[in-house]
Amino acid sequence: MIVIFAGLLWYVGVSTLVSALSRTNFAYVLLAFVPYFLINVLFTIRIMRVLQRQGITATFGKTLLAQYSGMLSSDVTPGRSGYLLTPIYLKNQHIDATASLSCIMGIQSVEFLVKVVGGALALIYLLKFATFSPELVWIGAIGVGLMMLGGVTLAALIWSPRLAAVVRRIVDSKLLAKLMRRIAARLDAFAANAMKTRAAIPEILGITILSWTLKGCEWYFLGLAVGITNIGWLGFFLLHPLLTAFGFVPLTPSGIGFQEGAVVGIFLLLGVDIRLALAFAILSRALLIIEDLFGVPQIARSAQMGLLATTGRSPLSAQSGAAQFRS
Repeated sequence: MIVIFAGLLWYVGVSTLVSALSRTNFAYVLLAFVPYFLINVLFTIRIMRVLQRQGITATFGKTLLAQYSGMLSSDVTPGRSGYLLTPIYLKNQHIDATASLSCIMGIQSVEFLVKVVGGALALIYLLKFATFSPELVWIGAIGVGLMMLGGVTLAALIWSPRLAAVVRRIVDSKLLAKLMRRIAARLDAFAANAMKTRAAIPEILGITILSWTLKGCEWYFLGLAVGITNIGWLGFFLLHPLLTAFGFVPLTPSGIGFQEGAVVGIFLLLGVDIRLALAFAILSRALLIIEDLFGVPQIARSAQMGLLATTGRSPLSAQSGAAQFRS
């Protein structure tokens, strides 16, 4: 990550990047926070609706905090895998982890497949409006390939009876029987919940497309904030699923460096000044992390609950016990 960013900063120039960032119109940056907040509200409703299909009722406020916690976890983990911790953050509503995990994985599989379609549309857009180069084809193909791999893998794990049977045979093998006994005990429950989740696909699809539309608005405002005027809302709307696919490269936290490099490369092909392109990439990353900080209290509470579950003592009582021992 450090090497990639060092290369970008060397190529662009630190002073020119600072100059571009200093001219940022923060009124547009504040406007960009609104669509991202609405996206998280939609994602929260999406989780609640899918859980409702399983007969589970979740409250909006606590689920919103769990959503932000999951997003913040994804911001700091390779391949954004931290979002799969969301079931832990839903435990304060006494929601079974098996049910919430099938909910999250079902949602993610549909979202990946929607992004595959979006990535294909983005390639068509780029071939029409960008300066053609072999690198463009490779960048686009890698992005679409990553999304397709993620979507198909998740969908197969959740909704394919054949693959479920294969997993069952592997888990039941003598070699893994002891090691994976707890996982095996939950496979049937996971499969049953996944079938209920499948009924929610139309709702997941509708909310995902609506949130994608809002993401186009968020990126459009950020583009105006740094002075990018030659890409309209439609361009940002189409480019978003392709470029964010690089956030799932499992080599750096949330694909940091890879996604920014893809943004700079694609925007250059569209005639955007390289300083503005990198400034946009940095701002879009910062916006996510800043707003996702709403999830910190829930992460702290979940960590404390985990400590209580494993030790039977709170962090404060543990500290006081240590102090008494020292005295």
